[in-house]
Amino acid sequence: MNITPEHARAYVGNLDLPARGPRLEAVEGEGQEAVQFGTEAQAVVIGAQIAEFSKGVDATTRRAVADSLLIAQLAANKAADSATDVSAWYRKYVDVLQNLGWVVGESEFKEQSVSDTDAGVHTAIIPVVMSMLAPGSAALAMVLSILNGLREIDRNSKWITLFDQASQHARGAKFQFSQIDADSDGNPRIAALSFGILADHTVTQVLFFKFSQDQVTLESAHTTLSMTTQQLDAVRDSIAARVRPFVVDFVQNLEI
Repeated sequence: MNITPEHARAYVGNLDLPARGPRLEAVEGEGQEAVQFGTEAQAVVIGAQIAEFSKGVDATTRRAVADSLLIAQLAANKAADSATDVSAWYRKYVDVLQNLGWVVGESEFKEQSVSDTDAGVHTAIIPVVMSMLAPGSAALAMVLSILNGLREIDRNSKWITLFDQASQHARGAKFQFSQIDADSDGNPRIAALSFGILADHTVTQVLFFKFSQDQVTLESAHTTLSMTTQQLDAVRDSIAARVRPFVVDFVQNLEI
């Protein structure tokens, strides 16, 4: 799909996004400000996604990538209001990114049962993560570090509350992990793992949710995406304008 900057800007302007709605009480605080992106390795929560930026990604690019990931989530949330499964949400999410100019590379989908029905999600998906990401890769190291760190996390922390509420779906839950780096020319690249828990009801406390005999189906997808800095520069302002009302509520520093 060859996306011109003109197409991407028009597409962004016409995207159907949710009403902003009430701010999330648990993440609202006096003096709350949007995340400040830096130059060191940095992990942030973007709605239902945990994203880690490597040192090779400059602060300006980080913000534009985060805005891209956020607008794709918001549009997918809006489109999935009447959807019956999380896979429909994911298809819309990827479609939005492609129409912004992100190019999909590898894409792998799996659906499987979880053998340990007493396991929490953060433990049960570790074998899936290890099977989908290359051994020794930055993306694998990032995801495993976060999942293992959840063993001692305060479940009432601000970012957990944000992540949990953004992950909830009428028939289960969906969430993602992404590792963002850049090539030698500074062009951003995303390695994304997306998960869907298939259930007959909304799943709460998503990362700590325990599978049971009637809730053991897990969908997963591994997708890589890339974009040139020229394309990103051409659409960043249009995307930023659309997501500005949502940024403070949906983007938080990861605390783990």
